[in-house]
Amino acid sequence: MASQMDPYVDAFVNGLLHGLIAAWPIWLLLALFAASALVVGLYRRRLIARSGLKDIDAMSGNDFERYLAILFSKLGYQVQRTASHGDFGADLVTSRKRERVAVQAKRRRRRVGVKAVQEAVAAKGYYSCDKAIVVTNSFFTRQAAKLADRNGVDLWDRYRLAKEMAAIGGKSVIAQAMTPKEPTPRQEAKAPEDAQAFEGAKGRTCAVCGQRVSEKVRDYCLANERRFGGQILCYRHQRVR
Repeated sequence: MASQMDPYVDAFVNGLLHGLIAAWPIWLLLALFAASALVVGLYRRRLIARSGLKDIDAMSGNDFERYLAILFSKLGYQVQRTASHGDFGADLVTSRKRERVAVQAKRRRRRVGVKAVQEAVAAKGYYSCDKAIVVTNSFFTRQAAKLADRNGVDLWDRYRLAKEMAAIGGKSVIAQAMTPKEPTPRQEAKAPEDAQAFEGAKGRTCAVCGQRVSEKVRDYCLANERRFGGQILCYRHQRVR
């Protein structure tokens, strides 16, 4: 019986060998794909380590905004941080070579969805910017990427952010962002069309330090009369209360 099966076994083995040999282009492509995936994985791992991105993961949202202000400044932009309340979808408004850019910062553990893109689109219009960017230490959902593509919004995911971080010095810049400093008033970005009204406003000064505040800050204080005792306070002294 075994002798009768031998020809069939031999035929099967020979056919299998011939099939494997004939399919060598496929095996080569699979090997190249696996090798390229390994190289990309190693590159990204080194990039993240060199950039210090893991320190970003441990930051608060406010520290992340402050870091991005330093990052964009070192990339050649003039940077303004927007109001902490009612920022109209942008955490930074930057400018370079006559181009204004609204930047939305999203320090997240999960993927960033379409809401962030919608906020960036709104901020682009409100602050009269030429483009908008959403920056995250995470990744974006497929829907967010599709919406961003339709509306011309640039998305900086984890790897793009790490690349920009590494280009300006990585961890040393993070250390600069996290160095304790004396509290300073936050420079509020404003829409260009509101500039004249902003400068000429009266009755909008902090009751403690005398710093001029925006109409939004004044209205926020008045709307929270019990918290602020009916006083107009700048962001610095709002936090004290």
